[in-house]
Amino acid sequence: MKSLKSISVLLLLAVFLGCKVEKKEEIVQKYEPSVESLQSYETPEWFNEAKFGIWVCWNAYAHTAVGDWYARNMYIEGHKHYKHHVENYGHPSEYGYKDIIQDWKGEEFNAEELVDLFVDVGAKYIVGMANHHDNYDLWDSKHHSWNSVNYGPKRDIMGEFHKAVRKYENQGIRWGVTSHVERASCWFQTNKGADKEGPYAGVPYDGNDKNYETLYLPPDPNGDAKPTQPSNAPTYWRENWLARCKDLFDNYDPDFFYVDGGVPFPGEDKGQTGLDMISYLYNQSKDRHNGENEAVMCIKDWYKKAPYGEWGYYYEGIATLNIERARLPQIRKQPWQTDTSIGDWTYVKDGDYRSATEIIQELIDIVSKNGNMLLNVSPMGNGKLDKKAYDLLKEIGAWMKINGESIYGTKPWLTSGVEQERFVTKGDNTIYLSYFEPAKDGKINIFYFAPQEGKSLGITSITILGHEDKAVKWESTTNGLSLEIPSNIEHKHALVFKIEGSKFSNIDEKPIEKLFDRTDALIEWFDAQNKSVFENKYTSISSDYRGNTWAIRAADNELVQLKNGKEIALGLKAKDIGANAAGTVYVGIDGSVNLHIPNKLEWVDFPEGDDRITHKSTDGKEWFKLPGIKVERCDITQTGTVWVIDDKGTVTYYNDLVWKPLEKKAEDIACGGGWVGLVAAVSNGQLERFDGTHWTNLGGKNLKTLDISITEEVIVALSTEGKVSLFDKMGTVNLNESKSYKDVGCGLNQGNGDNTVMLISK
Repeated sequence: MKSLKSISVLLLLAVFLGCKVEKKEEIVQKYEPSVESLQSYETPEWFNEAKFGIWVCWNAYAHTAVGDWYARNMYIEGHKHYKHHVENYGHPSEYGYKDIIQDWKGEEFNAEELVDLFVDVGAKYIVGMANHHDNYDLWDSKHHSWNSVNYGPKRDIMGEFHKAVRKYENQGIRWGVTSHVERASCWFQTNKGADKEGPYAGVPYDGNDKNYETLYLPPDPNGDAKPTQPSNAPTYWRENWLARCKDLFDNYDPDFFYVDGGVPFPGEDKGQTGLDMISYLYNQSKDRHNGENEAVMCIKDWYKKAPYGEWGYYYEGIATLNIERARLPQIRKQPWQTDTSIGDWTYVKDGDYRSATEIIQELIDIVSKNGNMLLNVSPMGNGKLDKKAYDLLKEIGAWMKINGESIYGTKPWLTSGVEQERFVTKGDNTIYLSYFEPAKDGKINIFYFAPQEGKSLGITSITILGHEDKAVKWESTTNGLSLEIPSNIEHKHALVFKIEGSKFSNIDEKPIEKLFDRTDALIEWFDAQNKSVFENKYTSISSDYRGNTWAIRAADNELVQLKNGKEIALGLKAKDIGANAAGTVYVGIDGSVNLHIPNKLEWVDFPEGDDRITHKSTDGKEWFKLPGIKVERCDITQTGTVWVIDDKGTVTYYNDLVWKPLEKKAEDIACGGGWVGLVAAVSNGQLERFDGTHWTNLGGKNLKTLDISITEEVIVALSTEGKVSLFDKMGTVNLNESKSYKDVGCGLNQGNGDNTVMLISK
């Protein structure tokens, strides 16, 4: 009996241990380098609590003090950075970027001093830029000899930052790095060129010197020199990039990582190397944090600009969404981040900085929508902040010391707010109201902050942060919340009210729902536009950022420019026209796609040399044809991507010198302004917005044609009956106008630069 009892105990122990092992395996289960596995990622809670980070974009560019992308632009003949380089350092065939790096010392850089300042300002995570597109690493890189330990400052910049930030680890301050080097294999190819004119014509730049190929890289096998991600990065480059990322993770243990775009790399790799990197980051973090991933990975959704991955792939849920110098229009359920800067991305001597008020109000707005702000501050070449940047940070810090409780650890409310008001919550009993502008007559009325009929919000107190000793008069009724600000309170940047109560569950949501009814807002927007109505002798109309307007005459299909009330005939026959900041595109009668691009574009390649088929309009402008397609409708984005409806009715766009069709049939296409410009189409009489990997149906009925406002990205659509419908990111409205129209164009007024809507009467 004794032995049976012992066996029973052993069996129970084995079962117990087995359960424990199974539980442990469940906790430490590894991420696989696949979209499906990585979609189990959840943004770590520390990030959602932190809200505000400071980022240091600092490298050899700062030594020149003239701006970002110096390493590329100094090799572009005629560029302002090229001119600066020749005037101050010499010709790039003799004195190149390698010499800029070696001349840069950063002699006054003090990571501890900077980190102490950032913590004092209120940053909860501090991020260093480990490398940029210039292929120069700012750490003791094991896989790349051109690094800051071997060349330049002769210091491990990331190592010093890492040590300085970890000193504050017990205060919850987190450490992160960014890497931008995935682009280098194409971005940096400008160093392989030579001047076309002048005394150095034909003399190769120093990037052609094989002795420095480790920095300057070999010529791209595809001749790719775009500033976006490489179209098809060579295997050696993908492997080197991944090894350098892993080196950063292994030796500097970041809580945060960011690449400048989506998941690298397009082409034959199809982003697999990028997925390998992300899974490695998460698994390394789990290994170091008892089976929990504490690493935040941020990627951008620039796939909206080019869905096949030219800017990197974006897959919802595998990482945290990052948007550059922009904000979301409303609350996002999942955490997200805006990365922005106090001015230029790198130090520019006598450069302009944003105001503390603008930055603080942007932070408040982002946080109210469940986002974080990562704010870049770039030191001078010597490693110290200039006085303007230092004073700006101190001013932000002074506000944060008083009002930080309305930022850190807060959650979105039922709405982020409208106009001058922004709301967040903390726990069940506290709501913070931030007010941007001085209140008129010292009074604020918020109609949608109201209890349900017959109920109370149980408000126990309302105070102003930093002025708790001054009583705020308030009244809460079904008509809303009325506040009276005490006299002698200085309004600086934003005033924050702390509203405490016990029955906020009694909020009447009907007034809040009314905020999402876009009828009034869109009608107000439309009424405020500079509207021009043209007679029906035109079939199509378009305008650009410069106030230039084009139209197509119905009688003879002549493309004309409209200027000062007059027609300028261009001697071209067309059936559609589109324009944007990048240039103008028209569809010829034969279905050809023809472009006029006044300035060289950074983001899109077009045919050159013998492949460039050109013709001139009667005003002397040169137009070139994009071969290989016949189309019906066209438009162009701010960065130069051409979108068309081909002769089979398929939405297609032009990139990497080829046409790329999407699986979408449509009748019309339109492009908005902005860095990642909105693309929308009319399909089967309804409006569809392109969201990069899919189309979102925005509704509408019997729609026929559309255009997009340049600045606000309001879509103006016309039905087959000629009636106007308006759509934005938050809603839609059908206008009850008596007039009917057959085409619409959006642009800027040539006289005053205001937004304009042009309509052709039916």
